[in-house]
Amino acid sequence: MDVVSAAIGFGASLAGVCRVEDLKSSPSHALRLGSSPRAGEDPWPENARSVIVLGLAHPEDMPELDWWTRKSGTGNTPGNEELIRIVSRLARWILEETGRECFPIPYHLERGGLFMKDAAALAGMGCIGRNNLLVTPEYGPRVRLRLLLTAADLSPTPGRPFDPCARCSMPCRTACPQGAFSGDPAARNAGYSVALCTIQMERDLAHAEEFPVVGSSETARRVKYCRRCELACPVGKTSS
Repeated sequence: MDVVSAAIGFGASLAGVCRVEDLKSSPSHALRLGSSPRAGEDPWPENARSVIVLGLAHPEDMPELDWWTRKSGTGNTPGNEELIRIVSRLARWILEETGRECFPIPYHLERGGLFMKDAAALAGMGCIGRNNLLVTPEYGPRVRLRLLLTAADLSPTPGRPFDPCARCSMPCRTACPQGAFSGDPAARNAGYSVALCTIQMERDLAHAEEFPVVGSSETARRVKYCRRCELACPVGKTSS
């Protein structure tokens, strides 16, 4: 069963597979469990065996894929909505092909989500770059991710030798308006500061745009979050 081809057929730009047990051993997951109020508790179903990682390319000329729109107390982005549709179709296909159950995973960690970048790197889709993002050969960091767990025991997709940050001048460091990469340049995450990145996100939120909802008297809010470190990365420019 070629899950990767099926996922791409349903609209994904990239796809890969890793084992649940391998993701449990990833540094981010181990750190999360150790700091959780319910330490040692896994966020996935007991019979989940494989993690399917779906990627949707987010080219620079399609910024609207990542515009967060909130209306009537809920919100989402067009890119994430498309990934949810792909996950739903793939889950139905796997159930029909194997009879094995699938478990869609929320995007946010605090709602039961998993570390998507770690899963994608384990699935051979790219590496964690010095911009603290998944960097893929095809699209650089300009890709959106979503996960699907399944009880099917799938073969992991093989990794590829790939480390574009090793000899890079790291334009992502100077592109950040908050200087969130002011730490050790030799570090794999370039000394990334969550706190400084959060400041920029809060500023973006404060500048949200109000716009009318077609066919309704309501208005909605649209947030255009910063992507400067993504867009500065030279990897995958010809593909995006």
